[in-house]
Amino acid sequence: MYCQNCAHELPSGATACPSCGFAVPGSGSHAGSSGPSSLDQVLHETKRAAQDLAASAGKLSERLLAKAGTAAKDPTGSAKKAVKRVAHELEEASREIDRILRDL
Repeated sequence: MYCQNCAHELPSGATACPSCGFAVPGSGSHAGSSGPSSLDQVLHETKRAAQDLAASAGKLSERLLAKAGTAAKDPTGSAKKAVKRVAHELEEASREIDRILRDL
């Protein structure tokens, strides 16, 4: 299991991340001197989700640009297939974003 805040590997039975102090969800840890408050947890999780989404969007943009460049040079009809593949990847990314948002 890995910390949702900093991705540090968590030791078995941990209630907080030894690297950043983030409380492990479902561990029974409570806000207080041992870690961030519930609001802090939500903010950290939201920040992490936003970072993940931004990274995914950047990767998809790079792939779309690469496919568009290739499609422009190949008039054999493969452009349509490339666009369909990219559209499918965007749909998958959208579903992943929905899963992340449900987890928040």
